[in-house]
Order: sequence, then structure tokens, then C-alpha cells
Amino acid sequence: MGKLKLKRPQNLSESFHSFVSKETWRKIQHKALMMFGMDYRSMALFRVTMALCVIGDVIERATDLRVMYTDYGVMPRHLITSRYSSNYFLPIHLVNTSLHFQAFLFIVHIIIAFAMLIGYRTKLTSILTWLMTISLQAYIGVVGHGGDVFFRMMLFLNIFIPTSKYFSWDSATFYQDLPSKRLNNNNNNFNIVNNIVTNNVIINNVINNNNINNNNNNNNNTNIPVINLSEPESPLQQQQLLQQQLQHDQQLILQQSSQQQQQDINKSEEVGIEIGSERGIEQKVIQPKRDPDSYRFLSFGTCAILLQIGLMYCTSYFHKSGEEWHNGEATFYALTLDYFATDIAKLFLYFRPALKILTLAVAKWELYGILFLISPIYSDWCRFFGAIGFIAMHAGFIMCLRLGLFFFVTAGAELINIPTTVWELFFDWTDKKILKGQQPTRVYYNTTSPISQRIALILKTYFIIPGHAVFSPLEKMLNNEDSISTSSPYLLSSSSSSSSSNDNSGSDTDDAERSHRRRTTNLSSPTISSTMFSTSVTTTTSKKDLVGDDWLVTIDSNGIRKRNIHALNYICSKSPLLFPLAMAFTHVPANMCMLFTKICQKIHSRSQQSLIMSGGKRTLYQKKKNPIPQTPRIYSILNNIWMLFICYFLFAYNMNIFDYSFGFQPTWHQFAYIFRLDQSWNMFSPSPPKTHWWHVIHGELDDGTKVELFKNEGMFNFQINTEVNFEKPDPFYKSYGNHRWFKYYENGYNQANSDSMRLEHGRYLCREFNKRHTGHEQLYKFSVFFVHEFQNLDGTVGPKNHFSLWDHICYDKKQI
Repeated sequence: MGKLKLKRPQNLSESFHSFVSKETWRKIQHKALMMFGMDYRSMALFRVTMALCVIGDVIERATDLRVMYTDYGVMPRHLITSRYSSNYFLPIHLVNTSLHFQAFLFIVHIIIAFAMLIGYRTKLTSILTWLMTISLQAYIGVVGHGGDVFFRMMLFLNIFIPTSKYFSWDSATFYQDLPSKRLNNNNNNFNIVNNIVTNNVIINNVINNNNINNNNNNNNNTNIPVINLSEPESPLQQQQLLQQQLQHDQQLILQQSSQQQQQDINKSEEVGIEIGSERGIEQKVIQPKRDPDSYRFLSFGTCAILLQIGLMYCTSYFHKSGEEWHNGEATFYALTLDYFATDIAKLFLYFRPALKILTLAVAKWELYGILFLISPIYSDWCRFFGAIGFIAMHAGFIMCLRLGLFFFVTAGAELINIPTTVWELFFDWTDKKILKGQQPTRVYYNTTSPISQRIALILKTYFIIPGHAVFSPLEKMLNNEDSISTSSPYLLSSSSSSSSSNDNSGSDTDDAERSHRRRTTNLSSPTISSTMFSTSVTTTTSKKDLVGDDWLVTIDSNGIRKRNIHALNYICSKSPLLFPLAMAFTHVPANMCMLFTKICQKIHSRSQQSLIMSGGKRTLYQKKKNPIPQTPRIYSILNNIWMLFICYFLFAYNMNIFDYSFGFQPTWHQFAYIFRLDQSWNMFSPSPPKTHWWHVIHGELDDGTKVELFKNEGMFNFQINTEVNFEKPDPFYKSYGNHRWFKYYENGYNQANSDSMRLEHGRYLCREFNKRHTGHEQLYKFSVFFVHEFQNLDGTVGPKNHFSLWDHICYDKKQI
């Protein structure tokens, strides 16, 4: 008998696919991408939000730069190094604690964060922003709070995800991407979408779904050539196929021109109408769309962000073990805290049943909300619902409680969970509001002018939605100006022509030019044969009609050309971010507009001269005219290995807090402190504080006058206040300043064994008060008292009690 021979798999992949079919494996990959992946645009928005939070945090801290971050203030260098510094991490800010050096570091911090915001060398600036932020947090650690912990974690994970794919200078390019081919969806409704680009204008041939094709069999028996999408073709093959498709579509339109009727296009394709006022042609423009999965990205970096968000909320839930979180009274106690409570919070205290419901809802949402972010069914909509739920929860917090940076970091971080479906709906809406069914605006920039190139690239990268404008060098305008809007084979006959009111409102120069274009057919009007859908369209343009020294030119869907400052204003009106500037520009007086035009023209001329004098230096156009190269795969592999370890470390670290080791070793705390991955989410845990506290500082002037130094913002204005008692400051929060000052007292000054901090605080108070007052009004001594009272559940408070925290003498009278 012969031996049974089994075919040995050549590799692991073949062995795996022998058990799992390719279709099943593809569905698994797609489901993982939907559950744990993130949209490139959401990651870019996350980068921008985190950078804005960094800038806002530094600016807020800068208001106390001299008081809190220099040797002159309440936290001098020797106090930090002796009592409040870590042995595992050396802050950069400790190198020099003078006012000028700290101001320099703050400015550098803002500049680096702004570079991260615009996506300039994103990976490097993200690392530097994270380093500067954790250095600043470690420098004065006593003023930190839970928002700072989550903040540094998000900045750390931001380094390891591709946030520069969109809305960044790193991805900015003059290269005009061809519309991507749509892949088959799971429902297989669409056979193919062939996108054709001719003369810088996108002409889209949409082959409808099976139902539409069946309805049109009687009218169209022509076979439509299909492009194979299984493997990418070479550029030459693509060009040949696109040309064949264009010729076929033109012939098909000629055959059907006598019986053109508007048809319903599948809902996933957007159809717009463009009206050409000069040509009397109504054009149907089908905007190209990409496969939604091409916007998604999945890595262990995205999993780490979802894990960190989940750990913060879930562990916070388990830390809330107090009875108040189970009977619904926790929110009541939180809203009675004098410093945190806002005016709206005081109003909510009258609705106790509603507060109980909110308490239970917040606790349960912290536990189960993360499940919506990783839902296997309706993944996009569940994730969007989860993100909105967390943002709404934090909006409720900030509406009732003063939490400083916490709201902006936590709510801003949820923007990374905006799914692809929501982005597509948003862009579809903007298409209807901005394009209004018309063809994209053509924007031409001057390749001999650096300022023109920068303006065009900035607009294209940050402010113009893709597909709303086509950017090209000015040299191409001569050949493309008149052929673009008339060469599309997708034309529907129209009995009348109209024009957009937005496009007709321009400058006197534009009106004169439009009139000249209508009178002179050999300059701007194409010669079209008597047949509306003729494949032969003849266009002639005079060279003298073009001005080669312009720094920006736009041509709208009606063929109306605008130049320089008017072109800039027009393209700004097409931006969802800049349109208010365009509206405001229409109200600028004519003389101011002329002055600004001359300034721009002068800058343009100077930039051209500097380019000539540079001796062949590469221009921005030469650097950015090609597609952005892909990152080597080895970096992606190493990044995923590192992020896989971080996922395990974060999970094990948080579980170790609840005495579940999962292999976590005590020595790993050193690793956490070095990279500032240490964290604990015990806010308002195990229950909100029930004790209200505040400070009073009773002082004595040189002449024996008794004064109050804390109330009425006494620690900031140092005015003489002779109303001395132990009542609460009114208004309460103004006496404590910002959230950092409140944490200074809560985390540092009120704690036991803090005499060294109280000594420096007393020295600072004496210096500042006596610098503003002389003679008998100088401060001789003072005492700091801690006053507290207990909050009862029925809304009443117990009697006030107080004790002295610190007694300080500013100077010895015998030596005066």
C-alpha cells in the first residue's frame, strides 16, 4: 500500500488559511478595524485638541509665573529639591529657577506645542511637548490634579499613533490625488466606481447598483468596460483605461442625448448641480468618494488609547465604594463644596430627586460607557454615542464644578472617537452647503513666489475641505481655464441658465472682466457646435488675458476669474473655518482694501526677488509637489511591539492597585515614575468630602491694627482689610485664585509636616505686603487659621471650628 502524503504548508499564513477562509479572515479584520481602529481625521483632531490644551495650560500657569515657579515665590528651588521632587525624574525647569529662564521655558513650551498643533515634524514635536509637560508637572507637583495625570497619558500615547496623516504640515503637498476607487462594500450593491480626472477636473462615471441597471436594460444595451480593482495598475495602464472609459462615456451620452432624463443615484453617492451662467449648461457633478475603511487605522497604539480611557472610568467606578454613591447622595455633597460649586450647582441643590438619578447614572456610565466605544455591532454609531455620552458627562461636571483643565482634556480626548461615518456625513453636509452641486473652485498659485506657494499650501492643508477646490500651478491656467467646465461629458440639457448669487458678488474688476469675457468670444467663450453634447469642444484663449505676475487666481464654477486679494477672499468664503473673515472683508473700506492689496503685492514681489537671489534654492513647490512617502514598515512593527507592552503595563498597573498582580512587579513602579505612567483614578472616592474648609489670615500691622490678609483676594492685591473674623470668604473662589492655587493649599499647605512650605509662604506674604505699604502700615506678624464645618445631608451645616496652621513674624521690631 502506498503512503499517505500530506501537503505541508509553506508558511504559517497558509496553514492558518487552511482552517479559516479568506472571506472569514477578511470579516474578522474588518470587525477588528471597526471596533478598535480610529479615523485618521479624528486622530489629527485629537492632536490639535491636545496641543491647544497644552497651550492653554501653560498660559494659565504663566499668570502665576513669578509667584509659583521662581525662587522669589512660594516654591523656591531648595524647597522643591528637598521636599517635593522625585528621585526618578529630573524636571528641566529645575536647571534654573530664575524668572527669565522660566519665562523662556514657557515660551519654548508654547512654540513646541504650536508646532505640534500644525503638524510640523509631528513626531519630534509630540515627544518634546510630552517631555516639557511632564517636566512642568513634576516641577510643582503639589498643584496637580487628576486632569494632569490623564493629560500626560494622552500626550504620551499621542506619540505612537499617526496623527499627522491629515491637517498637518508634514502631510501637506501640492500633489493632486486621484480620487480613490471605491471598494466593494459588504452588501456588494456597487459593482464599481470609476473616477476620471481630465484637465484637473474630476469627472466621475458611476455604474449604478443592480436594481438601477435592471431598470435601464431597455434603454441601454451597451456593455460598460470594467476596470479590475484586484491589483493596482501602472500609471500608464491607468491612463489608458481612463481614456478608453472617457471615450466610451462620450459615445454613450451622444446616443442618449435625445432622451436624457434625470435618474436617482444610490444614496451613498452625492449628486450636485452646477449652473454655468455663460454657457447655459446644467452639469451633473457626482463627487468621488473613497472607501470608508481607507480612513481607518488600527494598531496597538489605538488600542492603548481605548484601554487608557476605559481604565480611567472603570477604576474610578470601583474606587467609589462609599455609601453615598449607592444611595445617590454623592452629587449633593459634591455640589455643596464651596470652591468647586458654581452658581448653577447651587440651583440644582433644590432638585434632590434629580440629583440622585444623576449620581447613579454617572456611576453606571463610568462602568459601562467604555463598551459603546468597542461595540461589535453598529460600531461607528455606538462609538459616536459613547463619545457624546462622555463629553456630555464632563460638560455636566464643568457646568456645576470648577475643575480647571480637567474638562478640556477629558472631553477633548473623546474627539479621537469620532467615527468615519460621522466624518462622511459632515463632509456630505458641507458639500451641499458650500459646493451646492457645483464643480470645485480652481485655485492657481504662482510657483515663482514663495508667499503664493505658502498661502496655497496652507489653505489646501488646513482650511479647505478636500474636493471643494483644485489647486494647480499658475502655468496650467492657460491650457485649462476654459476647457475644464465645458469638457465634462456628464452634461444634462437645460432649457435655461442661471448663476449663483454668491459667485456674482465680486469686485468691480471682476464685473469688468466678466463683461469683457462675454463680449470677446475668442478670449473666454468656448466654441461649441450646435449639438449640445458634441464631443468636440474648441477653446481658444488669448495670452494677454492672463496676468503671469498674480500671486493667487481663482476660477469659480461659472468661469469667473478673481485675482490676488479678491481670489484670497473668495477661497476663504469656501472654507468652513475662514468664511467669517471673508464676510468681514466685504465690509472693509475700499481704501483699506487697496492698501492691503498693495502690501500683499509688495510682499509677493519681495519674495520673488529673494527667491532669485537665493541662487537656485529649492522652492516650497519643489519640496512639496510629490506625494508624501510612506513610513518604513519596520517602524510600524517596532511601534506595535512597544505599544503592546504599554497596553499590558497600563492594565497590570491599574489592577495592582486593587491587589490583582497580573505579573506586576514592585520594581516596575520605577519604570512608571520615569515615564510618568503612574496613575490613580480616585477622584471623589470613596465618597465626596463632607467637610467644608477655608483659610483666614489674621495679621497685625506695625501700629497694632488688626487686618485680614486672605479674604477679598487679599493674597493677590495685598490691600488692608480691617474686617477680621472667621466667616467664609465671599466670593469664595476668588480668594483662592485659580484651580492651581486651590490645589496648592489642598495638596500641600494643609497637609501634615508642611512647615517648610508654610515658612516660604509666610516669607512671600511679608515681602509682597511690605513692598506695597510703608511706615506704620507694614505687616508685623500674622497667623494662618484653618476653618472647617461639616455638611449635613438635610442641607444644614455644623458649627465652625478652627485651629492655627502657622504663626509668622515678618521682622523683629527691636532692630528697627
